[in-house]
Amino acid sequence: YDKDNVLNRYTATADEQVWYYDPLEDLSLEKRAEEMDKMTKDKKWTAKQRFGREAWMVNQSFSRDYLVKTRMIWLANFPQPYHDGSNTALEKVSNHMWPAEYIGQVHTFDTNHLYFTDLPQELESLTKQDYEPDMESQRLSAMEQFQSTSLKGGADSDNNKSMSLNVKVVSCAPRVVEVKKFLSPVEVQHLINLASGETGNVPMELSRVSASPNGGKRMRGDAMAEVRSSKGGWIHREQDVVVDTIFRRVADLLNIDERLMRDHYTPEDLAGDVELPPTHDRVVEAMQLLRYDPGDGYTAHHDFTFPSVGSRYQPRRFASVLLYLTGEGDVVENGVRSKSSGINDDKALEGGETTFPRAITTENHDGIKIKPQSGKAVMFYNVLPDGNMDDLSQHAGEKVDKGVKYLANIFVWDPIIN
Repeated sequence: YDKDNVLNRYTATADEQVWYYDPLEDLSLEKRAEEMDKMTKDKKWTAKQRFGREAWMVNQSFSRDYLVKTRMIWLANFPQPYHDGSNTALEKVSNHMWPAEYIGQVHTFDTNHLYFTDLPQELESLTKQDYEPDMESQRLSAMEQFQSTSLKGGADSDNNKSMSLNVKVVSCAPRVVEVKKFLSPVEVQHLINLASGETGNVPMELSRVSASPNGGKRMRGDAMAEVRSSKGGWIHREQDVVVDTIFRRVADLLNIDERLMRDHYTPEDLAGDVELPPTHDRVVEAMQLLRYDPGDGYTAHHDFTFPSVGSRYQPRRFASVLLYLTGEGDVVENGVRSKSSGINDDKALEGGETTFPRAITTENHDGIKIKPQSGKAVMFYNVLPDGNMDDLSQHAGEKVDKGVKYLANIFVWDPIIN
């Protein structure tokens, strides 16, 4: 590789997003095969490099067929499980996706992971032993006294062990849904405490750009600040019982087995009652806590990542779940969230909307905006039902005009985590 030797030049446009460079392109098929055999024999490239070229050629061929069939650019890699609706076996490898046939469409899901309306005096980290069936059953039972189907707490009249939450479609393309009252005020405050309160123990550092347009490379200095200027920290599901419960509720929202969100299982643990992805790692990242101060924001970006063409399972971020901890008009003072009282209006949150600039609706042709609301969850899919990356899932965090915005992200992968 010689960076001073220009091999070719390309211009990326909305219609030409993916370019391929093949130094053997002008040769006949026979000459190509001879040249590849010679380069392999002379050890000018490895078997892995040769496979990479051939895989890209297959991908390029498939992308042409995909463009003709769908009129969309193929942004994923082929071969991979491609869900065209004609093969039931292929459909099973994909996670559940909520239908989005029209804006305002409402679905409902049940969860037995109820709201925390009070906290135990001591919150300790969970261990592998805590997830063993007997220990887990005892822990869940012991937590029931702190939980309720009502945000205000108190005993449930029918001794309910589950509650129903509504999933509302706010965009069809990209597929975006929201769930109001996904978190209780106690759970919201607990996450804020971890990030900023007196009990907080999560280091909040300048956020990095991971799935960035420059291929996921870390950006430095002013370049990164122009793209993302929040502060963030990470907490695992095992942080405590409250965080564990939130992960379980997210699993119910996504309609996946919460045990796939753990590191601590083997196929024997699950007694073969479900089909598992071929990994002993979880399919979810740690929860990312974010704090946006006035002037902070995150420019338009995608959450999906591009796996190596040689990766057998083509892992990618399947869905992103945003949990709003502060909403419009909320004030956070000394780590405590409250509604503006009129006296402290200068500290009340303004701005910080989540935008999807490529979403098109009957009312908006230049994107949609979702206002932050404490306790609300917004979930969107980074991939299409056929397995392609959803280019329309590009989104941004608008700059905070006033006050402080707290947010939590959970990224779920399919079929395995990278």
